[in-house]
Amino acid sequence: MTKKKVLITGGNGFIGKYLANKLLSEGFAVRIAGRGKKPLKIPQKVEYFQVDYHNKENLKTALKGCCGVYHLAAAIYGFNYQDFYKANVVATRNLVQACNEKNNIKTFIYVSSLAAGGFTKDVKTVACEALPPLPTSHYGKTKLEGEFELHNLRDDIKHVILRPPIVYGRNDASTGQIVHWIKKGFMINTTSCGDNYFSFVYVEDLVQALFTAFVDAKKFNHQVFYICEDAQYSWHYFVSELSKVLETKTPKMVSVPKPLLHIVAFLYQLSAKMFKHTPALNYDKVEEVCVLGHWICTSKKWISVTNQKFTSLKEGLVKSYK
Repeated sequence: MTKKKVLITGGNGFIGKYLANKLLSEGFAVRIAGRGKKPLKIPQKVEYFQVDYHNKENLKTALKGCCGVYHLAAAIYGFNYQDFYKANVVATRNLVQACNEKNNIKTFIYVSSLAAGGFTKDVKTVACEALPPLPTSHYGKTKLEGEFELHNLRDDIKHVILRPPIVYGRNDASTGQIVHWIKKGFMINTTSCGDNYFSFVYVEDLVQALFTAFVDAKKFNHQVFYICEDAQYSWHYFVSELSKVLETKTPKMVSVPKPLLHIVAFLYQLSAKMFKHTPALNYDKVEEVCVLGHWICTSKKWISVTNQKFTSLKEGLVKSYK
């Protein structure tokens, strides 16, 4: 019996690797698409396709033999709005058009972001699907525009949009950098309103939601869901709990004013342009981390229709870093 094959764009990233393993364990065949050459470390049973998101014929070849798509590929960092627009909107538009010309494609799962919904000014006001999206960054605005592109899919292609907040887990490079700072005993605090609150989702919980959305896409068709542990945590609490797991002292956290962060971002971007790499910090990310509000959301809608259980932050950090 031929296995159903699924394409994962950005499949060699942090979330994509977990998702590929989940799909393999559930009996699916997996093809991952990436912009670069085939990575050295890739599961033996996974196909790799070097993709050009701005070449529709190339995308159609990537989709050959697949029954559905997980679209994870996105630009988190960029030098300007056009960088984000090209990677997050135009690439999604091209993928949608390619799907429309491949009759074998029946399901499209789009991994968006809490950034597409925006922050909330009051910790008591938690982002939910009923609130109008108000993204503030280039990244958030273009992820929301990417969501809109899915409305152009063929009527018979089911699509579901998931908006995770901060995703963490073992082998996560972003949290790994925070671990590095904690072990050094010093880190910059970029929160702007005393102690910002955040929502989190453990990577295996997100992957379970992605799998459920795919196999039950008819049930969730044309809907948007926030996916997270239904709790909110202050940044200081997160750093403190992570420090406990690492069995080290909570680091000294030094607040840096926004103008100084802009200077640091400028230097990162200048270095990135000179040495042709992605900037670790840019103006857009500074705008996100310095908002006078909170990056929090609720997954009540998703939980109400799936009964999915989510890992608590404390438990997830132990699983990730013990």
